[in-house]
Amino acid sequence: MVVLYPCLYSRNGTTRRRVKRGGLVLLILSVTFGACKRRSGVELSASDRKLLEKYSVLVDEQIPTAYLKYYRFIDTWWGTPYRLGGNSTQGVDCSGFVHQFYLVNYNKEIGRTTTDLYKTARKKKMDALEFGDLVFFDLNKSGRIGHVGIYLQNGRFVHASTSKGVRIDWLEDVYYSKQKKYGGVVE
Repeated sequence: MVVLYPCLYSRNGTTRRRVKRGGLVLLILSVTFGACKRRSGVELSASDRKLLEKYSVLVDEQIPTAYLKYYRFIDTWWGTPYRLGGNSTQGVDCSGFVHQFYLVNYNKEIGRTTTDLYKTARKKKMDALEFGDLVFFDLNKSGRIGHVGIYLQNGRFVHASTSKGVRIDWLEDVYYSKQKKYGGVVE
């Protein structure tokens, strides 16, 4: 199976992609199979191309067009402030965001609390996570799961951060790399 990716910028058949790593911005040039319009058989709107570009930089990897609807959802919630017990774009907690993601994108009613989600999820090794799997955190190393997010790709996950609201973070960031983590699949 071949997965085709949209290009990010196209000028005369050349694709440019900005990638941030450690504060440095790298400009990567690559020759594509042609202009960016129809690789997947569907022409993307300018706003969809811009959206995929934005999130490709954040996850440090090109995003398959098949994931577009999920990133549209994330974009709608982007920056929503954290509010314990919240379940809307006015304010949301981590499990509320996960709940809404699954309800809207998979039409699946899942647990509403982090504890419920952890109890019902089938456990999965962290190095085997796939898009849409859950990432659970034992933030105090107390044996109690206190936070949940959704795995995206390339070690990135989306979640409702208590300090910064809905955002994408890297599992290997200094803070998250020190936390005890568990993977899970909602069935």
